[in-house]
Amino acid sequence: MYERLGASPEGIASGLAAVREWLAANRPEEAWRAWSSLPQGSGHQDEIRRLLEIELLIARGRPAEAWKVASALPEPRSTEALHWQQRAAFAAGRPADAIRASLARDRSLATEAARSLAHQELLARLRDAATHGMKLDPTSAREPAVRGWLELGLLAASASHSPLGISRDLARWRTRYPGHPGTSIAMAEITGSPQVPGTPPVAAGTPVALLLPLTGRQAAAGALVRDGFLAALNVLPEPQRPIVKVYDTGDPGITHALRTAQGDGPGFIVGPLTREDAAQAVAGNTRRIPLLLLNALAQDAAATPNTWQYALSPEDEARQVARRALAQGQRRAVLFVPGGDWGSRVVAAFRDAFATGGGTILDQQTYSAAQNDFAAHITAALRIDDSRARHKRLEGVLGGKLQFEPRRRADIDFIFAAGQAVALRQIRAQLRFFYAGDVPTYMTSEGFDPDPAANIDLDGVLFPDMPWMLQEQGQVADARSATQTAWADKGPRLPRLFAFGYDAAQLMLALRTNGWQWPLAGVTGHLSPDAQGRIRRELDWAQIRKGKPQAIAGP
Repeated sequence: MYERLGASPEGIASGLAAVREWLAANRPEEAWRAWSSLPQGSGHQDEIRRLLEIELLIARGRPAEAWKVASALPEPRSTEALHWQQRAAFAAGRPADAIRASLARDRSLATEAARSLAHQELLARLRDAATHGMKLDPTSAREPAVRGWLELGLLAASASHSPLGISRDLARWRTRYPGHPGTSIAMAEITGSPQVPGTPPVAAGTPVALLLPLTGRQAAAGALVRDGFLAALNVLPEPQRPIVKVYDTGDPGITHALRTAQGDGPGFIVGPLTREDAAQAVAGNTRRIPLLLLNALAQDAAATPNTWQYALSPEDEARQVARRALAQGQRRAVLFVPGGDWGSRVVAAFRDAFATGGGTILDQQTYSAAQNDFAAHITAALRIDDSRARHKRLEGVLGGKLQFEPRRRADIDFIFAAGQAVALRQIRAQLRFFYAGDVPTYMTSEGFDPDPAANIDLDGVLFPDMPWMLQEQGQVADARSATQTAWADKGPRLPRLFAFGYDAAQLMLALRTNGWQWPLAGVTGHLSPDAQGRIRRELDWAQIRKGKPQAIAGP
């Protein structure tokens, strides 16, 4: 009926109503047909026509075109025009432009109540965008107000995945952005959101038992894990902070430490640290107290109720390398791995994930961590010797010397090199020497040295690592900065253990919270338990450039 009324030049208002009705009925293609037949209007009607075009393009899944129309709207823009410009920017994956439209819209709103509602809407959209994978990068904007909103959106998105809460992070945000327009709603909208699970009250007399080696060979590692664990809990308000009792598994041994801890009646046990002690702890936990092991059991170990395994596992990294390579269309791999148990576990995890996705391992070379010349392994994997043999056969046929440059095999999609930094630097340098410097190369985080000068030979190599080592801004960087005095003098690698302890505390809180929303946004990765109780880590990705890790998007 509206379309019939809108058929004449004077009936544009009815034609616009027809478009709205088709949209209300969730029939965007009919709405587009009706919109396309509208006559040109003037003034306010022409603006409505353009805004409906933006809405229609979004509804039809054409966000880039919607943003092109929205960004070309004439000035001055009405409140409604700025609203749709914001919507188009979000649809097109341009959160900074959405914020700019919102800030311009603020100036056109007459009352504080209207501005507050607009700010709530903006924060909700930023939170939803971040939750669904849109990149909110504060460094992409120069304006402090825009950067502040982007950071606030990240805080809002992570609030429901942080068992420590984000009150301290919000306080630091307010210090960085005094007078920011989002200040008035930030605390109530984020910390008061029903999506955020509360930290359960700590029952009196039920402490947390932390089992770590504080004497013996593992004492330095145990002390760092302990310090990270306690630093995380200190973020909580004191009434919510659990009592922690620490038990030494070093000289007394795990059996004595576990028996003593069980006698004190803990509500949760965290630890021990070594693989051997972890296996004994499972066997000795006869009271079935909830137990978060700080290591992984053997792969074939049966799952035990109320028991979880959390480790800085190289197997997680190997699986993620396989998944990323497959996502990039790289299906033929050459592997360089160290001998021994560590290398065997890495290869097994990689092979399993790679084969599941249809990948093929062309060659695997197992090297000794003590060697520094990898030429034999590399020439064998790249089939350089085959090229040399062809050269000799050709010289024999022709009866003379030929100018020759050996060629590597041409069917390699990527190289995966696992191991320590010293070995990987040598492997990478010799790969370049043998004509494979242009082959995409992945490594495990063991190969990354925080000293940029040590990484020059690794330029171009990709690797997954914990956010603690890679993120320069945001919550993880803030946590690292706030705790720096506790780990900064421990050497370049040991701080990973501090981060490990920090996330062990977060995991303990999350595991004892009913209905926790996984994954947990940790400093060692995004953490989730699987059906066997193993905590899986999804890591950040980086590429070495001029000796420094540069963050890159995940697969």
